[in-house]
Amino acid sequence: MKKLFWIPALILLMAFDVENKEWDLPEPPWTVTHCTPNNHLHKGEGQVEFTFLDSVGHPVTDSVRMSFNGKEKTLWPDKTGKAELGLRGGKYVLVLFLNTLYQEITTDSLMIRDGYTTGIQVNFQPASTLRSTGAFTYKPVLYVYPESTQQVSIQLNVNGELGFTYPQYVNGWNFTADPNGTIHMNEKEYSYLFWDGITYPQVSAADAREGFIVEKDSLVSFFETKLTAMNLTPRERQDFITFWCPIMQEHEKCYVHFLFNEEYDAVASINVTPEPDHMFRMFMLWNDASEVDASSVKDQKMESAVRDGFTIVEWGGAQYSEVTKTLTAK
Repeated sequence: MKKLFWIPALILLMAFDVENKEWDLPEPPWTVTHCTPNNHLHKGEGQVEFTFLDSVGHPVTDSVRMSFNGKEKTLWPDKTGKAELGLRGGKYVLVLFLNTLYQEITTDSLMIRDGYTTGIQVNFQPASTLRSTGAFTYKPVLYVYPESTQQVSIQLNVNGELGFTYPQYVNGWNFTADPNGTIHMNEKEYSYLFWDGITYPQVSAADAREGFIVEKDSLVSFFETKLTAMNLTPRERQDFITFWCPIMQEHEKCYVHFLFNEEYDAVASINVTPEPDHMFRMFMLWNDASEVDASSVKDQKMESAVRDGFTIVEWGGAQYSEVTKTLTAK
């Protein structure tokens, strides 16, 4: 009986395939394409050669964030979607994230061999559709500085869709923090808490006329000056600059506008237990300013962090085309 049932089903499937020449099974989210000796690697070293493709097979050239064995890294694929990563030989589980338009991909346990290059093709699959007025919020990070080592709980309230988090956000972050900012969670140590997602910033036309027009070659010195004025620490400034400047320097000049504290709450608010003595939150909105008349923008006033007692500091940002529409309107 089983054979009689499957024969017609097989014939039907074959007929469907003949009539639909373009029908095919979807690409798996990731595959190992090769594992070849590499004489240029040192003893104990292995290499991963990624090829990142989107859902229609086009190369991914945007940054890809990943984590492996408790470490976090950003990869920058070339125009063909390829990026390389050096790893010591051993087993790894890789978590790969492009943005919230695509599903996060987690591999099985992979063996990276000493002296070999392992090729991995990653096919990002669609997750959800970004609404036209939304902005993809990159790398808000939270630094936690208690006066003494203590338990802390943080709840996120995002106006939009929460995306990738690290360490993983499960009904909140619950951890132990040291005065130097080290976070202890799940028997691991972290320098900060990370999240991203799709949010819906609101900036009035009047507010949009306050900000800065910054030339490509002046971005580093601009942020060093402004972040120092905000009373961010050297580590916090370095984290911000090394993340944002490589992205923003793709444009000859950028418009920059900062949201502080209560304004940031409209993007995403947080609840911290126990309540900190001071909390400083900054969110940067920016966009390509090639069509913006610099004379239409006046300098924005900065706010500054107070760092006495139990202190929380957070920064994040988004490239948001809506923010310059008023400035470029004809």
